[in-house]
Parts: sequence; C-alpha cells; structure tokens
Amino acid sequence: MVSLMIIAFLFIYFLLAFYVSYNGWVWLKNTYSFSYKKTYFITMFFVSISFFLSQFIHFQLLTWIGYLWLVIFGYGLLLFPILNLIYYLNKKRGLKWFGYSMVAFYLFVFSYGSYNMWSPVVVSYDIELKKETDIDELKILMVSDIHISETIGNRFINRLINLSNQVEPDIIFLAGDVLDNSIDPYLKHNIGETLAGLTAPMGVYAVLGNHEYYGNDIPIFIREMNEINVTVLVDEVYNFNDLFYIVGRKDYSDLERQEIALLTNDLEKDKPIFLIDHQPREFDEVSAAGVDLMVSGHTHKGQLFPGNLITNAIYENHHGYLLKDELHTIVSSGYGIWGPPFRIGSRSEVIEINISFVE
Repeated sequence: MVSLMIIAFLFIYFLLAFYVSYNGWVWLKNTYSFSYKKTYFITMFFVSISFFLSQFIHFQLLTWIGYLWLVIFGYGLLLFPILNLIYYLNKKRGLKWFGYSMVAFYLFVFSYGSYNMWSPVVVSYDIELKKETDIDELKILMVSDIHISETIGNRFINRLINLSNQVEPDIIFLAGDVLDNSIDPYLKHNIGETLAGLTAPMGVYAVLGNHEYYGNDIPIFIREMNEINVTVLVDEVYNFNDLFYIVGRKDYSDLERQEIALLTNDLEKDKPIFLIDHQPREFDEVSAAGVDLMVSGHTHKGQLFPGNLITNAIYENHHGYLLKDELHTIVSSGYGIWGPPFRIGSRSEVIEINISFVE
C-alpha cells in the first residue's frame, strides 16, 4: 500500500513538474529565442529532483537549487494556467510580453520574498492580566521557528540577538523549532556560542517543536540548551520565584504529551500562568485549564502565499493576537523558515509582549 502511494505521488509530481518545465520552455523559446531544447529538459529533470536529492546528499548548492525549484514549481502551477488562459483569450497575441511578465513575476518573488525573510521585524502586543503578583509589568520576548540549519546560521542568530537587545526583555520564550531537523549544523558551526548571547534577566525558556522530533536529537538538543542557560520545559512547569508559572509542553505531534489540565491542576490559579506550546491548538482546553497567556509558532503564517490562506483556514489563530474567553493567545509567523528562504504574505518576526498586571 505504501509503495503504491509513493509511486502515485511520484507519477503526479513528475507530471506536474513536466507541465511547469514545458511551459517554461515555451515562454523562453518564444520570448528569448532559446533553442537548446534537449539541454533545457535534461537540466530541468535534475532541477526537479534536486530537493529530494538534497535530503540525502548534504551539499549546500544542491539544497539551494532545490529551494529555488520549489518556489518556481509552486508558483508555476498557479501562474501558467492563468497566463495560458489569457494568451488564448487574447487570440494567441502578445506571446513575448507574457514571457517578460513571467520573468518579472519570478524576479519579484525572489527579491521581495528574500527581503521579507532576511529583514525581521519586532511586533509588539500590550496585554492586561487581572492577576495578583509582586511585579507591575513584565516584558516578554517570544521567538519561534528559528530553524537553525546550513541556511540559517550565526549571522542570522546575531541579528536576533541585536533585536533582543533593542527590546530589552525581562524574559525570553523560545516557542519551538529552534532546530530545522538535525542538530549537526548547530554543532558544526558552533552556533551555541552565538546563541548564548540571547539572554534576559529572568532567563530563557524553550519548548520542543515538531522539527526537534524529526531530527531525533532531542537529548543532545536539551543538553546543548542547558549549556547556554536555556531551560527546556518538556511537559514541565517552572515556578519563577512565586511570581508566575511557565508551562512548557511537548509538541502536539508527541502522542505521549500530557493534557494541559494535568499540568496546571496543582497550580495556584491566582498567579499568572504562561504557556509555551509550539503549535497553536486546543485553545478551549488551555482556557479551561486556567492559562492566562499562550504563545505559539509553527504556522509561519503560511510562509509563501497562498499558504497564509491555508493556515488561516486550518487554525483558529494562525497569526497574531486572539482573545479566547480569558485566554490571550499570540502566534508568531516565526523568525526563520523551513525550506525556501523566501516569504510572500508573511514576514520574519520576533514578538514583544508587554504585560501589565492589574487588580
């Protein structure tokens, strides 16, 4: 059964890849008089399998070709049917201009998408909590989905630290997917030495995301985080000086993770309860468990349009702020990315949360 599904997937994929490649050939040939047909299709075949190859052959150039192909492929499936329809409705006139439009479109996607990815911003939210505590205010920096990899390394982590220094948070929450998959790039490039610069007076607290599970390096990851004074909460509760609670959950994909009600059952509900949970799910259960603020990531806000429309349809809150009964939820589009280093319809960000405690 699994073999048949793989065969069916590959058949459909290569059929669609041929559709995109063939349309690219038609537009290039007629717009730029490109005549190397055999060379073109051989090249496109290897380009179309580059992403799959990069999962087994860890070569950075191959990885980047695979990422670029995913963007070309995805938007080609959206773009070419529209261009073809307009072309035939226009009685097959203006072929060259359609070719120029195609090139201009991809240049826009790559340039604007790259800008959105590599120019992260700070997004601020102000929240009032009717809870008694010995502090009047608390500033949280929440960062999700860093996805440390061969693509996202020390330079981008340094930019994160600069943003954190601008915000000057009291405490930092890392809401999962610190790693992309394997911990190898983290170790290979000594990224821990850089990430150690991400500090706050009240500490840094993290949870596991689904990508930490993919790499099967969770024990090593937790050890590495502990070495740079990052506390990883794995279905655990941290009582910070009797001022507030920090609850960190296993990822939603972990079948053994505890119910939120069990984690908060013995907590003093008159104190603020903050939850870090990688995936923005189970809002009803979280609200009923007495949590005041839940921070999440995971969705990337779709990362590339129309992905944002899909995540908006799947999640009750796929990005930004949502008040669910007495529960404040904040979902970040993430600091890093999975796959192609481009964002259309989303922006790389870190979240500043300014909390005021009122009686």
